[in-house]
Amino acid sequence: MTKRSLTIATAGHVDHGKTSLVRHITGTNTDTLEEEKTRGLTINLGYAYYHFQSETDGEDFDNTLGFVDVPGHTDFINNMLAGVGAVDAALLVVAADDGVMPQTREHLAILDLLEIPRGVVAVTKTDRVSAERVAEVSEQIRQLLRPTPLRDAAILPLSNATGDGIPELLQHLRSLFNSPAMNEKLIKSQHFRYLIDRSFSVKGIGTVVTGSVRAGAAKVGDTLLHTGTGELTKLRGLRQDATELTSVHSQQRVAANINRDASEVKRGDWLVDPQLFAPVIRLDTVVRFIDEEFTPRSNAQYHLHIGACHRIVTLRQLGGSFFQIKSHESIVAHHGDRFVIRDPASQQTIGGGQVIDIFVPRRQRTSPQRLAILAAMHQDSLPALAALLEIQATGVDLDQFALCRNLSASGVASLCENLQEEKVSYLSLAMQGRRFPILLHERYYRRHADQILQHLERYHHQHANQQGISEPALSKALEFEGPHSLFHSLLQQLLRQDSIKRTGTLLHLPGHQSALSEEEKNFLDKVRPILLKAGTVPPRTRELVDLTGIPLQPLQQILRQTTKAGNLIQVADNRHYLPETIMQLAEFTEKIARESAEADGFSVIQFRDASGIGRNLCIEILEYFDRVGFTRRDGNSRFVRTERENIFGK
Repeated sequence: MTKRSLTIATAGHVDHGKTSLVRHITGTNTDTLEEEKTRGLTINLGYAYYHFQSETDGEDFDNTLGFVDVPGHTDFINNMLAGVGAVDAALLVVAADDGVMPQTREHLAILDLLEIPRGVVAVTKTDRVSAERVAEVSEQIRQLLRPTPLRDAAILPLSNATGDGIPELLQHLRSLFNSPAMNEKLIKSQHFRYLIDRSFSVKGIGTVVTGSVRAGAAKVGDTLLHTGTGELTKLRGLRQDATELTSVHSQQRVAANINRDASEVKRGDWLVDPQLFAPVIRLDTVVRFIDEEFTPRSNAQYHLHIGACHRIVTLRQLGGSFFQIKSHESIVAHHGDRFVIRDPASQQTIGGGQVIDIFVPRRQRTSPQRLAILAAMHQDSLPALAALLEIQATGVDLDQFALCRNLSASGVASLCENLQEEKVSYLSLAMQGRRFPILLHERYYRRHADQILQHLERYHHQHANQQGISEPALSKALEFEGPHSLFHSLLQQLLRQDSIKRTGTLLHLPGHQSALSEEEKNFLDKVRPILLKAGTVPPRTRELVDLTGIPLQPLQQILRQTTKAGNLIQVADNRHYLPETIMQLAEFTEKIARESAEADGFSVIQFRDASGIGRNLCIEILEYFDRVGFTRRDGNSRFVRTERENIFGK
């Protein structure tokens, strides 16, 4: 028998009968706190289940409706927001005697901002009013729903006191399963994401969390990552109401037994596939404000509710409806995740929106190119990828694209197949150390390839006595606009096609031959071996005179010639390094920067102590790194500005 699940959140003003209605349907009183029972008021989220079996087209189904009963009182709106952040449908409850009330409007606005796709409206307490009043309230609700995704929702009158109308409501809720079933291919195309809304400890079992599976599938025994700690945890057990499960998939609401201490787990945390963990503090989003004239203040702190977590954030308009959200604490989110924003006092819901990109660039965040990229990304995956290929001359980083959109390897493969079916011409450029390639439109590949080949032709014409040019020198001469990893992959593609050749470390056109100059021979025979052996502390120029036996002026000519060809890097007036040694120092610098507090950077003294290099030489190295744009100095501290490959190549 096929198992199916849907999670439904209640919504509506306080004391309109949400909890009583859930109790009628499920037999469970979701008010479990003593204060809730004393005050007759829902404070925290409550949970209940309704199970039934059905048959469609000869197939038997075991169905579960999971209810999240949320507070209606304005004082507990944060709990309400946590409850509706991950549901499939809504049950809006409006009392016939009160009619539409303030929290009715705010809850409906929240459902609208979150774009809850399905729902039904229950008009309760019909036993207290006339039929005319029920019709009047129903029309009020219909007008209120008109501009929202719930515009076509059924409006059903009922009474919790007499039970009238509840069977009809239940039948309508059961019919929600008549919508298309969950796509198995979609489940496999995404990694597992499970949103936690409760955590507690059970004697003899350990930590139990409850929540909703928002994507993918998992089974008992799988290793998942708990985002709150960044640590791995084992999925030891699964349970849906009273039923033990061996596996779980998207749209199911379940309890999970994990091997982490309950004190480490909080509402809003996630259990995810380890490949999916990418906490960020900035999100590029599209935002819609309830008041279309509203303009957020750049220095104001707003309340963001995303998933089941709450963050203090600032908003920066990028252009049109695109906004960048900066959080004081890290956020775990992916493309398409919806959120709600409340005012600085957390008294009023002002807007909401959808995550577009979790990889926010460091520069040109409001440039026309960036806004065009965000517009392209504000689509389903296939049209988004096709649009990005058209506008990004540096290609689409599939690692980032897949992580942002929670695409598994099979999801990426399917997407690339669909691109080919759409006759989109692109190259797939493999990257060392990356899971997925960079995709580059054929048009941009030809442009980059022509620039490389034309420059090599000019270089051979101007330097006929040299075999070729090094990869970093070629990249610098072309002022290549993308990351060096892309440039390296372009060269690899040209090498595979025999469009260019590599001799030693030098790139050249096929057929280009040159006899080594006297300077190059002396460098390879006498200078390079000494520098290779010296490592990170190379001899000064005058020391090289003694070590090689080459007089000063001829030696300086050798150093100039080989530096120009890219086989040496001049760090200071009297100090030269091999490119591979500079890469080692750059990698070491990145390590020092990572181990230092991000806000403080690192000092010359820290670099000296960790490297074992003398202070004066450390200063020369770091000043060279500053000049080429790898590091930035601020007072006595330095910060890494970009990845080493972007400056020094491979």
